[in-house]
Amino acid sequence: MPVFKANLKIINVLAAGILFVFLFINPNRGLSQDTIASENKVNWHKFEGALGFTVNQLAITYWAAGGESNMSGKASANFKYTYNRSLFNYVTTGLFMYGAQSFPKSKRFEKTEDRLELAMTMTHNNKKNLTFTALTMLKTQFTNGYSYPNDSIPISKFFAPAYLTISIGYTYNIHDIVSIFMSPAAGKLTFVNDQTLADKGSFGVEAGYWNIVEGDSTWIPGKRFLAELGFNILIKYKQEFKNNVSIFSSLNLYNNYMDVNRANRWNIDVDWETGIKFTVSKSISTIINVHMIYDDNVKFTIDDQQKPILQFKESLGITFLYKFAVDNKDKKISN
Repeated sequence: MPVFKANLKIINVLAAGILFVFLFINPNRGLSQDTIASENKVNWHKFEGALGFTVNQLAITYWAAGGESNMSGKASANFKYTYNRSLFNYVTTGLFMYGAQSFPKSKRFEKTEDRLELAMTMTHNNKKNLTFTALTMLKTQFTNGYSYPNDSIPISKFFAPAYLTISIGYTYNIHDIVSIFMSPAAGKLTFVNDQTLADKGSFGVEAGYWNIVEGDSTWIPGKRFLAELGFNILIKYKQEFKNNVSIFSSLNLYNNYMDVNRANRWNIDVDWETGIKFTVSKSISTIINVHMIYDDNVKFTIDDQQKPILQFKESLGITFLYKFAVDNKDKKISN
């Protein structure tokens, strides 16, 4: 019962935060018709994105050192929609990525990448370095995930988990290279839309259990969601250099200071991704990407015990890119 009351309190706070954000999403609210007409004159929007495909191949025949022929590939798509008004700026982004590798000899197929991410940012257009910001992010995956070589029992699925974060705070921009977003009131909802995973207590939700009363036992299913309220810091860095090299990095920190277990209130979730892109031509690039995640709610079997651990992924490959962009000024699409 205390856990239920705590979750209910957090959900109420999140609902109030969502209402607050949407009250501000319509900048015409409370403005005169003259102000709206003047504002419409400076409206500007832009839609841009990129489609990419990375491929790797290895062929082995009677190789004394051993090995197995394989092919791997990764398809990616990302977009960014910017809508600027005199009072607020809106940016909606999406990242879709899926990668896999196959081993023809052993007839194995393994997933190597699976990301579905959406984000919406609203910032006050005060033309200053420090701006009020409302941020909403959703992260999940497309298909089942497995702990290979076991490909019969899924450890994750579509919307199991899914993370929805709603944050309100301020962003400090430094020369359009570094941005630091800080939110003292950030709500985070974890969804586990699979009862089998929920019953195991995966991704931090309350696990299922047998409730025994006077000799009678009743199975109580696991919860399918977890509500948290905490502090959120998001640091982004992006810079292009003259020698066709660009670097981007994103560090997302989250602390749940409303955790029912007081001992966990000092835990910090870390999501850090850094990439270096070497541009070979207009459509070909070499990208090195490093992604690290630490989440105290995500546990792995280590020495026969369930423990959280640093998740690490590194990739290097040649990527074929197709870029496009269109805005309401020239209506042109560029490759």
